Amino acid sequence: MKHEYEAIVIGAGPAGAACGITLQKSGITNCVIDKAVFPRSKTCAGLVTGKTYKLIEQLFDNEVDDGIFCAVSSEVRLFSKTELLTAAPITNPVRLVNRIDFDNALVKRYISLDGKLFQGERSYTIDYKKSCITLSNGDVLCGKTLIFADGTLSQAHKLIDVPRERLAFGVEAYVPSSVISTKSVDLYFDYLDNGYVWVFPHGNTVCVGAANQYNKNDDYIKVLSGVLSDLGAKDCNVKNIGAFLPYGYVVPQNKLPQNVLLTGDAGGFADPISGEGLYMSMKTGILAAEAVKSGKPKEAYLKSVKPLQQIIRDGKKMQKLFYKPSIHQKLFRKVKGNRRFVTFYFDNQVDEYRYTYRQMSKLYKEYKKTK
Repeated sequence: MKHEYEAIVIGAGPAGAACGITLQKSGITNCVIDKAVFPRSKTCAGLVTGKTYKLIEQLFDNEVDDGIFCAVSSEVRLFSKTELLTAAPITNPVRLVNRIDFDNALVKRYISLDGKLFQGERSYTIDYKKSCITLSNGDVLCGKTLIFADGTLSQAHKLIDVPRERLAFGVEAYVPSSVISTKSVDLYFDYLDNGYVWVFPHGNTVCVGAANQYNKNDDYIKVLSGVLSDLGAKDCNVKNIGAFLPYGYVVPQNKLPQNVLLTGDAGGFADPISGEGLYMSMKTGILAAEAVKSGKPKEAYLKSVKPLQQIIRDGKKMQKLFYKPSIHQKLFRKVKGNRRFVTFYFDNQVDEYRYTYRQMSKLYKEYKKTK
């Protein structure tokens, strides 16, 4: 059987679900395909900043069920290994999600709008020239635009070269909060040369993860095990999960066919400094849907994501400087005990993009004025 759509979305994570929801609300025929059956797990720290929460409100028409959040935090703490550098209050508390529940809630929202979801499709084939996808049961789905939201190792990357050394790799584990207890957003540096460790509250558990510029010679499980040991969870029996993650590489979408758009991790959309991915995933999913509505999907989409791509490119330059040992240590000396600056930075650069990474000197000058 053959089915015709304006757009087909490949991947039902936050980017794909946000795209599908926006397409449904716009009255544009579409379907979403995913290899998994929801609910399913996903490697992710689960931080929901203020700018991300606004997108969630948009997708749920301002009727957000707080049950999709597993924790709320009003503090960020920075560490150099186990040495506490500073503990700073967050003006607008951040929320945290467990991706099993959060992604499932987004998928349910899409279905509630009469969206068509094909899940558990692990063996479908794609004909890019005909813009069609053949499912495992033989059904053929054809869409004018193929929107990929299928993660960092997207199927669409087979059409171009996306070097893995330009990506990051992350591992994480969930530990009972009775073993590791924190109510703050904790970031640990110096366990990795070009990355960091996160320890975030997740209700009855704590999410402990580590991400670094990908290197096939690195033993990520060993690093994570060392962190867990330092935090008092050496004997805790945990299941480690890992995945490739975007790390400042913008996938060149102009090299892809006109009918192909990449959103979220598939397009490299994640902040290279904070590592935040949920905001850009949902934002690009929404922008892709709006581009389809414009009638000129590729042109409109590439124009709309330029500001996000610039954040990534500038952030990548900042990332290289940040992890340079001499600069890294100098910054930590400045940050140590400086709660006010950490709060100012988090409020203005993490919770909201009030400054670009090109405006870091401006950010610091504005901070100095608050003293």
